[in-house]
Amino acid sequence: MNMDLNQLMRITGLTQTDISNKMGWSRTQVSLIASGKYENWQGKVAEVYRYLSANGYIPGEYAEEGESPAVSISIDTGAIIRTDNYNSVFSLADGLIAPESLLNASIGMVLGKAGYGKTTAVKRYAVEHMDAVYVLYMGFARTSLFRRIAEEMIGRSVGTYYGNIRLIEEATSVCRKLIIIDEADRVPLPILEDLRTLNENAGVPLLLVGEESLASTVRKADRIESRIRKPVIAFKPIDTATVIALYKKACGLSIDVDIAKKLISMCGRDFRVAVNDMQHIVSIMNQNGVPEITKEVIDAARRS
Repeated sequence: MNMDLNQLMRITGLTQTDISNKMGWSRTQVSLIASGKYENWQGKVAEVYRYLSANGYIPGEYAEEGESPAVSISIDTGAIIRTDNYNSVFSLADGLIAPESLLNASIGMVLGKAGYGKTTAVKRYAVEHMDAVYVLYMGFARTSLFRRIAEEMIGRSVGTYYGNIRLIEEATSVCRKLIIIDEADRVPLPILEDLRTLNENAGVPLLLVGEESLASTVRKADRIESRIRKPVIAFKPIDTATVIALYKKACGLSIDVDIAKKLISMCGRDFRVAVNDMQHIVSIMNQNGVPEITKEVIDAARRS
């Protein structure tokens, strides 16, 4: 790469202020690099070039000789990483739906911070199991919630609370169903008591999914708390093994532990953010013909 910083700025149309913002350097540092007065300024120019190249700023005619042509890495958005969190949820749900669960507590509880992958796990369970229905609680009043449950369960509902209770009871008397309530931490305690009544009277197993505050709400109602099956599943943040498996299974990329640690630092151990980061990183790689994830690619994704 035989360019100085001024040449790079000319071919990209960027200013010293732009370079300062993108690289996280001071204006003084950028000015010294541009004038060739900064120690190892050539190395800093090369660093700028790699960043600009990774983000598509370098026109094709100025690309270094031997740079790889564009690659095409695809992401399998349906790829499921069977983490310990997933396995625990599936095991709990299987136990709740089993006929013998009538002899045991038949309300399960899954807790964890937003972004840890709870929703992804329980929605996948509902997709893979015809005897489970998924309902996202969206601030419904009592009648509206049970109407939504009936619609998910049998494809129809009525306008009254008790009418929907009868529909749900009739449907579950024919075929046992697990009702999954997501964002249950937002459900008012009186409605949780209504769900508990349905569980008790009709033998319908429930899986309550929410943030940690759900546990505090449940502790206020002895009749609910006594019916919670152990163990309560507490979702953990992602680890390096999960990140390595995610990239391998979803897009066929092999990464080492050091790269995985950088990716975890980037996403804050949040599974949802990690997936979004992966999509952004793969886009950068495809645009710039980069076949593997490097520190430079991660830095480019972090800054853009």
